[in-house]
Amino acid sequence: MGLSELERTRFARHLSLPGFVPATQEFVRVARVQVVGAGELAGPALLSLAAAGVGALLVDDAQDLAPEDRAAWPYGAGEVGQPRLYAAVAAVRAATPLGAVRPYATGTNPTAALICVSSAGLARDAAERARQAGLPHVVALGDGEDGEVVSVPVGAPCYRCGSRLTKAPPRPGPTAAALGTLAALELLQILAGLVEGPGGRRVDLTRGLPQARATTRTAGCACGRPRGT
Repeated sequence: MGLSELERTRFARHLSLPGFVPATQEFVRVARVQVVGAGELAGPALLSLAAAGVGALLVDDAQDLAPEDRAAWPYGAGEVGQPRLYAAVAAVRAATPLGAVRPYATGTNPTAALICVSSAGLARDAAERARQAGLPHVVALGDGEDGEVVSVPVGAPCYRCGSRLTKAPPRPGPTAAALGTLAALELLQILAGLVEGPGGRRVDLTRGLPQARATTRTAGCACGRPRGT
């Protein structure tokens, strides 16, 4: 089914971009994205994906809202202490009537994953689950005033191969909104089919300046073997 007039009007800016045609927007519309995390990094990413017309956002988070989460765009001071999952769902629903947003649950069958968590260990675990499930995924992780976004299309070097952050970093700080938005843009390119081949990449954000480079597979890594072996 093609785009409705409402969708064509809403996404007119997307459709004016080189390579972004109505069929491309339809790929985005049917996507179901598991968003792991709903804190400082994920807040901007959720709103960006919803505004871009992603068909379903499946929010996967078990934490309560902390005072520092107010730095994320969707949340207010009065929500501190509430489950972050439900606050995120309510904020996205209020922001746009297009697409669906709901809590992630077993059996919802996502087609991609966006991972925005607070530590390198959590990021590696979530990325490995996505890889083993055959899901393209993007991981955003803050490192004080800096951070990284690692894109892992199906068949690309895994997050462990591509990431430079090996220890639990400090909180993402003032770069959280930039990292979350950048991660959403990276995932949108994968969803829209604008990424050619199985190559992945890492975007390092240093002092507010992004620098992208291709990721390479570590010798002997399990991501170089067929899935399930």
